[in-house]
Amino acid sequence: MRARAFTVPVTVRLPLIAAIMIFVAAVASTQTAIFFMSRQADRQLETMGHVYLDGLSAALLPHVIDNDGDRIRTTLRQALEFHEGVVDQRLTFIDARNGSVIEVLRSEVEPGQPLPAKVIADPSGFMKSDNGAIWIWRPLVADNGNQLGTVAANIDIATLDAERWAIRWFLLLSDLLFSGACAVIGFFMVRRMQRPMAVVAHHLYDAALGMFKPIEPHEMPADDVQAERMILAFNTMANAANEREGLITHLAGQQREADLGRLTATIAHEIRNPLGGMRTAISTLRRFGDREKPRDEAVEFLERGVAALEHVVDATLENYRARPEWRPLSRQDFEDLRLLVDADGRSRGVSVALNVDVPETIAVAALDVRQILLNLLLNAVRASSKGGNVKLTASVQSRELIVTVEDEGSGLDRRLAHAIERGNLATEGPGLGVAVVIRLVERLQGRVAIESAPGSGTSITLHIPLQNRNATT
Repeated sequence: MRARAFTVPVTVRLPLIAAIMIFVAAVASTQTAIFFMSRQADRQLETMGHVYLDGLSAALLPHVIDNDGDRIRTTLRQALEFHEGVVDQRLTFIDARNGSVIEVLRSEVEPGQPLPAKVIADPSGFMKSDNGAIWIWRPLVADNGNQLGTVAANIDIATLDAERWAIRWFLLLSDLLFSGACAVIGFFMVRRMQRPMAVVAHHLYDAALGMFKPIEPHEMPADDVQAERMILAFNTMANAANEREGLITHLAGQQREADLGRLTATIAHEIRNPLGGMRTAISTLRRFGDREKPRDEAVEFLERGVAALEHVVDATLENYRARPEWRPLSRQDFEDLRLLVDADGRSRGVSVALNVDVPETIAVAALDVRQILLNLLLNAVRASSKGGNVKLTASVQSRELIVTVEDEGSGLDRRLAHAIERGNLATEGPGLGVAVVIRLVERLQGRVAIESAPGSGTSITLHIPLQNRNATT
C-alpha cells in the first residue's frame, strides 16, 4: 500500500514560510553584527599591543643606546612584573647590532621555548597563539633612524577571550530567543492577515464551479476594514451573479418557447402549401385515375410535393438538431462516400473516382466534412452528362485538408459560385445542398475556391484547417 504524501495546507504553509524568513533574517543580521564586532575587537587588541610597546620601547631606548644589557634586562623585568588588566608572559629584545637576545619570562611560563619563527623573520607584526595569547613585535629605532633591534611581547588575553566568548554566546542565545519570538508573532500575524483571503479564495473556488454563495457574517473579520470591504465586494458580486443566472434561466426558457413557436409556425406554413397541392392531386387520381395523362400529371405533382416536404424537413433538422460528438475524419469516411455516390453515379451513367492521399486519421470534424463532400459529389454527378466523369482528390498540406471535386458538366452559375466562395446565402436559388455546404465550411473556418466555365465543367477546392484535437495528422 503506497503511503500518502504529507502536504501542508496553504493557510499554514505561507505563514510558516514568513516565520522562517523572519527568524533567518534576524539571526543572520545579528551574527553579521557579531562577526564585525569581533574583527573590530581584534583591531583594538592590536592597537592596545602597540600602545604597550610604545611605553616599553621608550623605557628601553636609552639602555639599548648605551648597550647596557643589565639595564635592558632590568627594564624588561620591571615591565613584566608591573601589570593591571593585561598580563604579559614574555618580553624579548633582539639586538640588531650583535644578534643577542635578552628575554624575561613569567614564573609560570616554561623556560627554553623558542621564539616563533614569524617574530624572527618579520620586522613587525601581530599574531595569535593557540594558548590564548598574542605576539606583537616591532623595530626599536634610534633618533637618527638606525634600527637598534626588535621589541617583542607575548601577552596573555585568555581572560579577554573568555569574556568575548561569553558575550558572543549571550548574544547568540538572546538572538535565538528574540528571533524565535518574532517568528512566532509573525506566524500568527500572517495567519491572521491571510484568513480573510483564504475565506474569499474558498468561495471563489465554489464560484468557479458555478456555486455563487455569499460569505456569511460570522466569517467576516471584526476589526479589519480592508478585508471587510473586500468580502462585502465579493458578496455584492455573488448576489449579482445569482440574480444574473436566474435572469438568464428565465430568458432561456422564454427563448425556448419562442424557438418552439417559430419552429411550429415554420413547419405549419411550409407544409400547408405542398399538402394542399397533394390533396388536389389525390382527388384528381380518384376521379381520373383511369386516364393516363391526368394520372401521370398527378403522380408527378405528388412527387414534387414529397420532395418539397423532404426539403422542409431537412432544412428544419439542419437548424435545430443537436450537434453530434466530434470525431476525426478517417480514410474509411472516404470509402463510405464512394459507396454512397457510386449508386447514384451508376444510375446516371457517370463514373466516380477518388484519389485519396491522406493519413489514417485527419484532425477535422468527420461528420461535417462528410456532409460537405457528399453534397458536392452528388451535385457533381447530377451536373454531369451520361458518360461523364467525377473526380475527388484529397491530401493534407501545411496543416490543411485540401479536397478538390471536379466534374465535366455544363459549369456552375457565376452568381452561385461567388456566393459559395464568399459564404453568402443571399444569392437567389442556391438550393438546400449549397446552403448546407456554405454553412458547414464557415463553421469549419475553411475556404472555397471555384473554377468554372460554361461547357468546361466545374472544379471546387476546399481548404479546411486542421483542429487541435486528439487526432493523428
